[in-house]
Amino acid sequence: MDEAADRRLVVAAGATAAALALGGSRLMTAVDDPGRDTLDRIETGLATMARRWETMAPSDLVERLDVIARHTETMAGRRQPAALRRDWRRTHSRVLVMAAVAQGDSGRSGRAVVSARTALVLARHVGDAPTAAHAGVVLAELAAYTFDSVDDGLSLALAARSTAPRSHTAILAMTTEANIRAGRGEPADRVMEVVLDAEKLARDVPTAAQGYALDGLHPGYLPTFGGAALVGAGALAEGRRRLTAASTSFDRSRAPGALAAVRLYQASAAMHADALDEAQTLATRALATSAVRPTAWLTNGIMSLANRARSRGVDWTGLVTQAQEWAPAAV
Repeated sequence: MDEAADRRLVVAAGATAAALALGGSRLMTAVDDPGRDTLDRIETGLATMARRWETMAPSDLVERLDVIARHTETMAGRRQPAALRRDWRRTHSRVLVMAAVAQGDSGRSGRAVVSARTALVLARHVGDAPTAAHAGVVLAELAAYTFDSVDDGLSLALAARSTAPRSHTAILAMTTEANIRAGRGEPADRVMEVVLDAEKLARDVPTAAQGYALDGLHPGYLPTFGGAALVGAGALAEGRRRLTAASTSFDRSRAPGALAAVRLYQASAAMHADALDEAQTLATRALATSAVRPTAWLTNGIMSLANRARSRGVDWTGLVTQAQEWAPAAV
């Protein structure tokens, strides 16, 4: 199947009319038509993109979202009724959060920070707490894992959690918080407390299909990232139990990135348990699972595990080479 043909998403913002097409359906938008119908069609297109997020390469997502963002920015700045302008700004902030995630996945961390910060300001301005919280989570992860500023990352995660404490984005913030606390070496009981709070909240938030967490969470999200946090904190049995459950939640053809994350975290769990051969097998499976979707975070995760293996006298040179060759080129 030709992925580009199957999942085209094109928005031409500077022409009289533009097409937004995704998965065989065509969505017509016009710059000269600032009406709510146009806005609703763009939101529908974003929801479709979110469902197919896992099957699209981050670099492709970046390119498509950049075009959509130029369109929504133009529309948000036009003279129009206040309520409609506010809704265009809200949509623009949602586009920017999605763009920030895709930019981070493709190794463009500097651009991701700019997009997420702009989204945060816009979402706050229009009173969209869940989107503001989501932008805060993206910034927290960038601070902690890309820029090695763990304390800043934790502060940002806590702020995001408090911004929309009953929304699905609070669960994103809580899993980020739990993983950062685990990485800081905080007690397993403290990390478990955060995970259990997230699991309690998850009973009351909307579920979503596999893909990007635009307006809800897939049921496999929390056991994946909650399990990873518990493994990192040393609660191996609880962490591995959740990761095993998560591994059955994702379809490889529809969610290769999510399943690759599960395999990577299972590899980390095996490493913690001194099962080095199992760890290498799982890390190899993670790379193979996401072969069509190169991401910076997976390459970095494999490199980190390889360094841990090397410290124990095991050489993962072959796997490291594969991961480096496969990694997206940051621009």
